[in-house]
Amino acid sequence: MADQFGDYTLLEVLGSGDMGTTHRAQHPEQSEPVAIKILDKIDSSNDMQRGAAVEVLEFAASIHHERLHPILEVLDSPHGEGKLALVMPLSPVGSIESNAAKGNKVSPKQGFKLLGQIASGLYYLHQQEVAHGDIKPSNILLDADGNITITDLSMAHLREFGYTPPQPSESHLYYTPPERAYHGSAQLEHDVYSLAVLTYYLLTGEIPFDDPEPHARTIIPPRNLPPAVAAVLRRALGPHQRLRYATLDDFMNTLKAATRGEVDQETEKLFGVTGTLPTLDEE
Repeated sequence: MADQFGDYTLLEVLGSGDMGTTHRAQHPEQSEPVAIKILDKIDSSNDMQRGAAVEVLEFAASIHHERLHPILEVLDSPHGEGKLALVMPLSPVGSIESNAAKGNKVSPKQGFKLLGQIASGLYYLHQQEVAHGDIKPSNILLDADGNITITDLSMAHLREFGYTPPQPSESHLYYTPPERAYHGSAQLEHDVYSLAVLTYYLLTGEIPFDDPEPHARTIIPPRNLPPAVAAVLRRALGPHQRLRYATLDDFMNTLKAATRGEVDQETEKLFGVTGTLPTLDEE
């Protein structure tokens, strides 16, 4: 007999993250399957804490934008086990991470298209003073046309309420700024740092750091990046928070200029624009 969560029949596992496990699922009164993320890696058995968690999840579900993956329903402990779950549309293609695992590489041109769409979703959140807090390839879903939606908006905010799994995944650590505690509040500038890591990944196919531990990171290698783009990303991913780009606008506008070979004097002085590397047009 198949497992159930509320009225939904759980089918195969689609993925597993820091906070929970995502299944393909079917409701008996609906023709299309959905995705259900069951938060089975955190302890939500305390009724009072769970009430606060449900409010966070329902707030996330109330935010709508074409680049934010919708939350269709919040399910609260259907069997009295203290578990919560999110019902979402099923992604037909999967995440950037799952596609990379299948060998599907992103070209620089595609990478910049995806970055523009991700930034659009983040702009919408930041205009409302809401940080995502967990931008990484597994949380960027693709549709059949190669467009993205951002998922898992509420996960970082749940950690602020003490819903913390035993340890963060290696993937999470790579996309986290060194000064941020795992259970700390999600801040807008943290999204900018995470987006810079994702930018490097999409343009090179590699993580910029050799070590997931934030305080063990070194200066990022330029790889095949144009010199101006490499300088911008070195600044965005540097260990000194005061030298990074403070806002999403700052980072995206500077990155756009860097694709034309332009970089401001301070960035050039601190982080260097040297070497002969291919431009994006030559890729």
